[in-house]
Amino acid sequence: MQGIKHAIVDMYEYLPVPFGLVRYGVAPDHPEVKNCQDKFTEVASSPNFNFIGNIKVGQDVSLKTLTNHYDAILFAYGASKDRKLGIPGEDTLQGIYAARDFVGWYNGLPEFSSLNPRLNESDTAVIIGQGNVAMDVARTLLKGVDTLRHTDMSEQALETLSKSRVKRVHVVGRRGPMQIACTIKEVRELMNLPSVAFEPIDRNLLPPDLSKLPRTAKRMTKLLVEGSYTPVAEAKKSWSLDFLLSPVRFISDDHINPSQLRAIDFQKMQFAAAEDKFDPAAKVQKASEEEFTSITTSLAFRSIGYQSEPLPGMSELGIGFDEKRGIITNDDHGRLISPSEDQDEARIMPGLYCAGWVKRGPTGVIANTMEDSFATAEAIIADWSNKAPFLGGGDGWDIIKTDTVLKGEKTVSWEDWLKIDAAEKSRGRLLGKEREKLTSPQDMLDEAGARRTCWIPSGKALSKVIAASSYDDTGLQKKLRCASHVIHAGIYYGPNSLKTDLCLKGKRMMYDLCERERIPYRNCKKWILAQNSKQHEQLGRTHQFAKSIGVPVHFISLDEARQREPDVRANNAVLESPTTGIVDSHAYMSYLESDFQSKEGDLACHTKVDAIEPLSSGALGYNIHTTSASGQSATITSEKLVNSAGLAAVPLSNSILPPERHMKPYYAKGSYYSYASAHPRPKTLIYPAPTTGAAGLGTHLTMDMTGAIRFGPDVEWVDDPNDLSVNEERLSAALDAIEAYLPSINREKVKLDYAGIRPKLGKGSAVAQGKGDGFSDFYIKKEEGFEGFVNLLGIESPGLTSSLAIADMVDGLLYE
Repeated sequence: MQGIKHAIVDMYEYLPVPFGLVRYGVAPDHPEVKNCQDKFTEVASSPNFNFIGNIKVGQDVSLKTLTNHYDAILFAYGASKDRKLGIPGEDTLQGIYAARDFVGWYNGLPEFSSLNPRLNESDTAVIIGQGNVAMDVARTLLKGVDTLRHTDMSEQALETLSKSRVKRVHVVGRRGPMQIACTIKEVRELMNLPSVAFEPIDRNLLPPDLSKLPRTAKRMTKLLVEGSYTPVAEAKKSWSLDFLLSPVRFISDDHINPSQLRAIDFQKMQFAAAEDKFDPAAKVQKASEEEFTSITTSLAFRSIGYQSEPLPGMSELGIGFDEKRGIITNDDHGRLISPSEDQDEARIMPGLYCAGWVKRGPTGVIANTMEDSFATAEAIIADWSNKAPFLGGGDGWDIIKTDTVLKGEKTVSWEDWLKIDAAEKSRGRLLGKEREKLTSPQDMLDEAGARRTCWIPSGKALSKVIAASSYDDTGLQKKLRCASHVIHAGIYYGPNSLKTDLCLKGKRMMYDLCERERIPYRNCKKWILAQNSKQHEQLGRTHQFAKSIGVPVHFISLDEARQREPDVRANNAVLESPTTGIVDSHAYMSYLESDFQSKEGDLACHTKVDAIEPLSSGALGYNIHTTSASGQSATITSEKLVNSAGLAAVPLSNSILPPERHMKPYYAKGSYYSYASAHPRPKTLIYPAPTTGAAGLGTHLTMDMTGAIRFGPDVEWVDDPNDLSVNEERLSAALDAIEAYLPSINREKVKLDYAGIRPKLGKGSAVAQGKGDGFSDFYIKKEEGFEGFVNLLGIESPGLTSSLAIADMVDGLLYE
C-alpha cells in the first residue's frame, strides 16, 4: 500500500481471527516476539485494507473467482501439516504427537483443542528433532506451570500441564551438536530453568579449541559445555540433547496395552568418512556395525519440520506445487512460474505471487519470514511500476462478498475481530493474564456478531416498565449488606441447574458490564481449603465438576500458598478459582437504577404491594394494588408481571397461584462479622471446603473494595423474614471456624456486625452433591395458565452474580 498509490489489499483468512503463526505458533512465554502484531494492526487500520476472516480459499471462494476479480493474488498461507518420520508404529500407537499439534493445542488453535495429550502417564518424554519448535516443546514440558499462568496459554493446557508427570526429556537428533538447528536463545532458556538440569554431552563431539569458532558457533558450544544453572545432583527435572540417533520404530506395550507406545528404537549414526564432524554442513550415515539403542517412554513428539500443501483449484489454474519441498513453484523472488521440467522454459505467471513458507519452505524465524515478505512486496511494486502484465481484475471483495453472503458464509471483518479481541482480553482479565483465547470458531463468530442484550426490555408491547419496592434507596443499600459482594465462579451448583447456567453467563456479563461502565470490581480470586483428606476428596469432586463445565480451577502447592498468603492455613490442599472476584454492589445497583430510569422505567419506592389481581388469567393483564408510605392506595395495571420480590416472592406467588401450586418459604439468617485489625489481611477470598448437606458454604473470608475483610455468613433458620437481630451466642463458633484457616486472627477484634436473610425453597445443601442432598435450584418460570406472569423464587446466592443473566432469561420468557 506504501509502494503503489491507491492500492487496496484484501486479506483472506481461514480462521475468524488474524495473525496466524504469531498467534498460534509463538511460544506463550515469548510475548516479545508477538510485538509485530502492533505493526499488523496499524496496517489493518487503513481504509484501503480489508480483513476477511472465516473464509477457506479454494472452498468458500474458488481461486478461479479470485483471479477474475483481482489484479494480483499473493499466497502466504504457511504450512498446514507436519513432516512424518515414516517408521512403524508412527500412525497406530497412542502417545505419539506431532509437535505442531502440541504447540497448536497449548496456543489455543481450534483444530487441536481436543488433543488432550497424556502427560500424566509417563515421567519421560522423547522429542525427535532439535529445532526451535522441539526446544519450545521441551521447555513447556519442563517449565513450572505456575510461571505460565500469566501467559496467553490456554487454560485447558495449563490444567493438563499441572498434572504432568514428565521429569526427564530427551531431545534427539540425527547429527551432532555442531549441526544443531535451534537458536542460542532457545537453548539458553532451557539451561536457565529453575531446578532443571542439563545432562552433559560427549565432549568429543565438540571442537577442542572453541576460541577458533565463528561467533555464533562459539556462543552455542560454550553454552553446551557450561551446561545448566542447576547441577544434576540438585535438580528435580532434567533434559538432554541426544546426538547421532535416527529413529527406526515405535514399539508397543504388548503386555498391558498393545495400542500404547512403550519405547522407541534408534539406530546409531556416524559422520561419513570424508566429513569434518565440526562442519555445520557435515553429513551422517548409519554406523558401520548397525548399532541400535532404545529409550523407554510412553510419550513422544515428532518435530522434524512443517510442510505446506497446495490449495484446491491451483492445478486447474496451472499453478505448480513442488510436493517434495512443499512450496509453490516460484522464481525465488516470489513470482509464480509455470511448472516445467526445463527451467529455461518456465514463464512468469502474471499477477500471481507467494511469500513465506509456501515460497521458500518452513525454515527460519518470524523475522526471516517478514524479510521474505518484504522481498515479495518489492517484486510486486517493481512489476506494477514496470507495467508488467497482471490479472486484470480489480473489483475485489466488493463484488465477491455479494456471492459469499448469498451462499450463507459468515465472514469476519476487522471491526468484528476487535470484538473478539475485546472478549478474549476480558476473559483474560478474570484469570490475571493478557487474554484467554477462544478455541471454538463458533464462539469467535458469536462474539463477532453478538448483540449486547439490554436487561430492560425495549421495543416491546409495554409502554412503561414499573418496578415497585417497599424499600427506599437507603433500605436497598441496607439490604445489599446481606450480599457478600462476590462474583462467583459457578462451581458449586451441579450439572444442568439454573444456578450453574445463569451464574456462568451472569459472571461474564457482570465482568463485561463493570469493565465497560467502570463499575468498581476486583478479580481477587478465591481459595477453597482442605484441612484433611476427606475435605481434599471433596475438593477433588469440586475440581472435576468445574473442569466439566469449562470453569478454570487448579490446585496450587502448599508451598506456593504459604508464599502468597502466609497467614492462611491449609493443611492438605488449596483449590484456586481464578475467575472469582468482588464487585461494588452499591455502585452496581446505582448503575442499574440509572439505566432503568434512562430507558423510561419508573421506580416506585416506599410502595407496598397489597394484592395482585389477574385479569382473565393474565390475558388482559394484572391489577397490582399498592399502598405508599403515606398510606395512599393506588392500582397499577400491567400487561406483564415479574415477581422478583426476594423474601416476599413465595408469599406473593402463593397469593396468585392456586393452592395446589403453593410453595413454602424458608428463611436462612446469616450473621456477618467485622474485623478491626490490620493483621492478618489476606488479599484472596478464603472459603473452607464445602460440607455435605450444609445449607451454606461455611464461615468464609470476603472483602470489600476498600480491602476491609469480614467473615460469614453462617446459617440460622428463622420463621420471620424481618428478624435481622444478631445473636451473640453465635460468635464463639464463628471464631473457631475462622481460626481453622486463619490461626493468627485476633479474636478480640472480631465483632458481630449485622445479619441478613436468604430466601430458600428448602433446608437442603447449598452445594449440589447428588441425589438426596436437598439442593434447591432457582425457580424461574413462566407460570402456566397465567399469561405474561414470570415467577422468580429462591433467588439467593449466586443471585448477584446471576442477576444480568436472570434478566436476560426473563426477557426471553416474556418476549421470545
